[in-house]
Amino acid sequence: MIDFEIAEIEDANQFARLLNPRVDFATPYIFYYDETNNIKTFYVRENDFNYTFTANFVLGGLLHQGEVPDVQPLIDSFKLQKTAKEVKFKHIAFGDFLDCLKSQKLNLFLHFLKDSDLYVHYSSLNILYWSIVDIVDSAIMNSDVAMRLGPGFDNRLKNDLYKLCRLEIDAVIQLFYTFEYPNVKPEKIGDFIEALSNLFEAYLQLPEFHFGLESLRQILKESKKKGELAFVMDEKDYILLADLTHFYLRPIYTFKNSTHIFDNEDSIREALNGYRMLDKGVEFKNYSFVDSQDSQLTQLSDVFVGFMGKYTNYRNTHNMEEIKADIDSFSALQLENMKLFIDIINKSDQKNPAFLHATDSYEEVMKFGELCEIIAGK
Repeated sequence: MIDFEIAEIEDANQFARLLNPRVDFATPYIFYYDETNNIKTFYVRENDFNYTFTANFVLGGLLHQGEVPDVQPLIDSFKLQKTAKEVKFKHIAFGDFLDCLKSQKLNLFLHFLKDSDLYVHYSSLNILYWSIVDIVDSAIMNSDVAMRLGPGFDNRLKNDLYKLCRLEIDAVIQLFYTFEYPNVKPEKIGDFIEALSNLFEAYLQLPEFHFGLESLRQILKESKKKGELAFVMDEKDYILLADLTHFYLRPIYTFKNSTHIFDNEDSIREALNGYRMLDKGVEFKNYSFVDSQDSQLTQLSDVFVGFMGKYTNYRNTHNMEEIKADIDSFSALQLENMKLFIDIINKSDQKNPAFLHATDSYEEVMKFGELCEIIAGK
């Protein structure tokens, strides 16, 4: 068993509060969880990845303070078949994101959330972004100048590398497989950097790419001289994401005064049981597992997270011009559901920005703000 001491993490929480005073990790809430796109392990093969990377892994659901809200009227309103033992996302909406927005049952669900004392929370992981950011972090470590430029510079480079990888995904897969990424051998670091930099060539003169890719190309030259990219060496060949345990641990230690209720899944239970949570040496356990059939709020968390998964897949595979064109052709119900979805996210963000956590590219995250502006004009 691994002892996990959270006291030092409090410094990070204090820093987050300095950046945004509305962030609140201390108030006790009750969080309910489900997940979608749980890939277990993500790795590169000769011609592809073992799992689609276009949809984010999303862990999240509903939460509340104090008394458990009565959600039976909502569940009754779904008028599910008597054979359905519990509410599942597939009972509420199906198809792609745009199809889901056509669901009247989804409309009932979103209306209820907006008008209730329930909030939503999520940790959203862009799998491809996660797989490539260590290249940038490793390169920056090798450059004194880049180290002084701060997180805004880091994020610009990561964002542009992510965009490039989306456009050149087949070449990136071949590159990763050839160099056994993220376990590039010391004698191959120079060749890896050279091959990666060659992918930049066609994009360096484009205004949207020039600053980020040219900056990254220059600091990679320093890494090539040093023969090191620290975070993409001494790992396992081809394994881009070994497991997701940290993403389940994160809310447990971040909201240590809260109660966390996970859907019963043996692999997650086993992973979390491998850690003993300590606060200044004192053991605590603030989480439990339930059978979703016995927990209505866990069932409704499945609905929210399922919809979030559809949203991330749509967002990650469409640019803003395409999204705007789709919105222009929305039916009244699709438009209303989109507005409700935005209202629920904003309601939760206003309550506590810490409810919403994303490991994602700037490009993808900012689409939500642009989406809000477009919908507000409708």
